[in-house]
Amino acid sequence: MAARIEHGAVSAGDAAGAGAPRGDATGRAACVRDVLRARGLRYSRPREAILAYMAERPRHESAESLYQALRERGEDVSLSTVYLNLGVLVDAGLLRVFEGVQGESLYDASVEPHDHLVCRETGEVVDVPLPSVEGVPLPAFVKAYVERATGWVVDEVRLSLRGRPRPHGEVAED
Repeated sequence: MAARIEHGAVSAGDAAGAGAPRGDATGRAACVRDVLRARGLRYSRPREAILAYMAERPRHESAESLYQALRERGEDVSLSTVYLNLGVLVDAGLLRVFEGVQGESLYDASVEPHDHLVCRETGEVVDVPLPSVEGVPLPAFVKAYVERATGWVVDEVRLSLRGRPRPHGEVAED
């Protein structure tokens, strides 16, 4: 059973979380427990708080900004607890981590394959769907290409997109 976090709800596979209203803390905690259990992790209040916050809406948070947001909500967590649990949740495949504009780690609850476009001026992050090449998702295409060309075994393909918004009215050159 694939466990994942969805924006607006926490789910494990197709069934967990069905019937538990978003605002129902008891139902949400039960869903988080199911997701953690499916990944072989034990439940903890900090993990629940992190997953619930990240699942509310699409967001890209640093550990520090997540810590501040949780503290503002009344969660009794330390920054080191947030860092520790983010690492565990990334390792379990429940969150993704990528590099922000200044090299900071940013966390994303959308674990579905996608890339991030990071504005080099403001740090704004935009999710970008993965393109396909010859019907193959770009990371798989790049992995196969590099392995054929070099004989290496590629463990991971990471695409990093950096740029800035085009001024209004400016037309892209093809």
